[in-house]
Amino acid sequence: MAAELDLGAVDCFLVGFPPGALLDGGALTQMAALVDAGVIEVLDALVIRKDDDGSISGVNLAEMGGAVAFTGVRPGLPGDDDLAIAAEEMSAGSVAVFVLYENTWARGFVTAVHERGGVFPGSGRIGTDDLLAAIEAAGD
Repeated sequence: MAAELDLGAVDCFLVGFPPGALLDGGALTQMAALVDAGVIEVLDALVIRKDDDGSISGVNLAEMGGAVAFTGVRPGLPGDDDLAIAAEEMSAGSVAVFVLYENTWARGFVTAVHERGGVFPGSGRIGTDDLLAAIEAAGD
């Protein structure tokens, strides 16, 4: 079943920008470079804003005419539940971006595993900030 989609590993991340953070498109440019290099393919992305009164709004990045190419595999995958979860972590006046992406470098590996009857019963990811904190703590 999964091999029919011909997808590599799919991941997501949430990036938060506190009030006053520099939103100049630099991070988006770097993500676009990963897309252009064939390392990832952005499947969907949602820009989320938490207003000073605590209200939440979100817009799909593809609707904003962003610089990143989208496959449109399933636009709208980040839904209201994702918006609510992200909002819990956000402070008033902040912006966050939820990105769903395929690790295209893994396509061949994933396909080979599936063709041989293998499955991926689970995977995990360690948050960058958590890993950096652990490395720093280990050095103390």
